[in-house]
Amino acid sequence: MNSKWLRTVSIFTIGWIISSLIWEIIRGVSVNSHLELIDIDLPTLTVLPIFFLIFISLFAGLTFGSAQYLNESSITKKTSFRELIFRGVLIHILVMLIIYLLIYLYISINELYSILSFTDFLKNPITIINLFYSIATNSIIVIIIQINKLLGDGNLIKLITGRFYNPREELRVFMFLDLKSSTSIAENLGHIKYSSFIQDCFFDLSVVEKHKAEVYQYVGDEVVLTWRIKKNQSIAHCLKAYYAFSNQLKLRSEYYQTTYGTIPYFKAGMDLGMVTVVEVGSLKREIAYHGDTLNIAARIQEQCNIQNTPFMISGATYEYVCNVKGYIFENIEEQKLRGKENYTSMYKVLKKR
Repeated sequence: MNSKWLRTVSIFTIGWIISSLIWEIIRGVSVNSHLELIDIDLPTLTVLPIFFLIFISLFAGLTFGSAQYLNESSITKKTSFRELIFRGVLIHILVMLIIYLLIYLYISINELYSILSFTDFLKNPITIINLFYSIATNSIIVIIIQINKLLGDGNLIKLITGRFYNPREELRVFMFLDLKSSTSIAENLGHIKYSSFIQDCFFDLSVVEKHKAEVYQYVGDEVVLTWRIKKNQSIAHCLKAYYAFSNQLKLRSEYYQTTYGTIPYFKAGMDLGMVTVVEVGSLKREIAYHGDTLNIAARIQEQCNIQNTPFMISGATYEYVCNVKGYIFENIEEQKLRGKENYTSMYKVLKKR
């Protein structure tokens, strides 16, 4: 089962359960009043309101969650935040109209309610109220989903719950990805076209989502990925994420060459260790990570140019991936990284063909 689909459906189901409960509290009456207003005698729907609401929420979650998943999966180019929200809301309005059309056909076929046309059905006060409330519910859920992506997947709920208001420790992997020859590329393209170039690169970075990667920061032409792990847990998916991104850029090499006259190439440094995670900021809040792990990962990434290799990891990371098949790990002489007093062990990472 697709985990992303399941998560999207779950979000919509939870959203609809909350929305339905609020709806019932606002109305202060049971589901039967809906039926009375349109004079429909449906004994099967006169069960306890809570079961009816759960059924409606599950149906809505499955329907609208699936629509949202298909909508996001169909996006094949960089899209503005505004367009993502507008497109999501528009699709849910269309789905709502289709659902109401099916309800109208069911009522007409079974002669449960005398209606002249579908337009008359839509003009019914209870239909209008339910339609607008449903659209509002879906719009709020879509906006929340997009805001969560804007802050970083999972960070919205962390900020709301105050989970990291007080500093906490986590074992994490950090990968620093940096565009090679960025200065010369920027000079050749100019800052406007270069920004578009970076937009395309970071859009293609979305392939790392399949490998459980979280985007921690975008810094110019550099991006920082992170994974939370458990002790002694395999982190092979972290290695796969880098090569998934590299392969995606290769697959789109013709587009980059035609559009920008150059093909992007990213080098990466990775380290694993304990870091402190804490909520920071007042004017702008975010979840921040502090610790030597980030510094080492950044310095290892700098060594890629010196060692003439695209991907390097620390000795601490190597202990977690040394038995992973499909990769070659080449130990290099310990280096005294910039700003560090102690020497650091490092490994080149190459994927077997």
